[in-house]
Amino acid sequence: MKVAKGSIAVMGSGETSPALVSVHRDFVKMLDNQVSAYLIDTPFGFQENADVLVDKLKLFFKKSVQIDIDVASLRNQNNIDSIEYYEMLEELGNSNFIFSGPGSPSYASKTWLQSEIPNVLINHLERGKHAVFSSAAASTLGEKTIPVYEIYKVGMNPFWEDGLNILELYGLSATIVPHFNNKEGGNHDTSCSYIGENRLNSLIDKEYTNILGIDEHTALVIDGEKEVFKVEGIGTVTGKTKKGRTIFEAGDERPLSELQNILQKSDHNKSASTKTSSSVTDENSLKKELAKLNLEIKNNNDFTSLFDKTMLEIINLRNKFRSEEKYSESDDIRDLLDELNIVIEDNKTGSSWKFKGQ
Repeated sequence: MKVAKGSIAVMGSGETSPALVSVHRDFVKMLDNQVSAYLIDTPFGFQENADVLVDKLKLFFKKSVQIDIDVASLRNQNNIDSIEYYEMLEELGNSNFIFSGPGSPSYASKTWLQSEIPNVLINHLERGKHAVFSSAAASTLGEKTIPVYEIYKVGMNPFWEDGLNILELYGLSATIVPHFNNKEGGNHDTSCSYIGENRLNSLIDKEYTNILGIDEHTALVIDGEKEVFKVEGIGTVTGKTKKGRTIFEAGDERPLSELQNILQKSDHNKSASTKTSSSVTDENSLKKELAKLNLEIKNNNDFTSLFDKTMLEIINLRNKFRSEEKYSESDDIRDLLDELNIVIEDNKTGSSWKFKGQ
């Protein structure tokens, strides 16, 4: 079975703990060129202390992993399809190390599934790059996502949210449950990501999925190039299926095929296709080009040829809208360029552009 060549570490918790810092360091050592690391802040993007959490994580990577990590910020769905959003995707797509961690699993999965983040992650791993997802972010990587806050904190009846199903890249069919051995509840069961085993079983009864449980301060590390997996940290990794449980201890290293045989793929959870209007697709293509241009300018590179190419495509797209009498879309392009201090001038022979003040 062909699998993605990149490596991924899925942590149950403790992404900054001494027990798991070696996982980050090992991934960085595997990079054969300059490190380009990014932190996706979506899982905790709704929190008032989001900036504080970003700073703490950046400090951890600086001090404990000896790398600088930049922020790929997508804190809510409002910014999707903005130029800044496409800049973020461009930078993330060029990275070789991606991290995302604590927060709300359902907030992360719902935001990401409305974005191009899943495709970026898939391409990232298929190109042999590396990723570390912990806690809430880890919860999103399977077929389903447990909405922990809604069930445990709010008391809603148990239900599934969709997952990104990144595990499929490695031939695995399962839903990831971090904090699998949590005992904070004391006199009540807070295992299985705080919702308890009874509620997890009720979810499975409603809509079946294999379970990949990862204990706290524990990581499942999958090496796609070597097609092996290992367990690091202080706990265990559990495969829970209709046939029972299979437990892997810390220090275990096995062929990936062994995990594939336990968490066999199924056809019950196929992603629904989405359709986008041609005008929206064209507008998004324009924003992607502008995002690339903005990044070239920010990086102080030679952007003359890219700028000329981008402006030609923009003018051609605007002329296309005008010929199709899509004047609203045409005006949107003009207004967008106006924000960038670029003026479009129309005449009998066509359209041209100039910077304001020229």
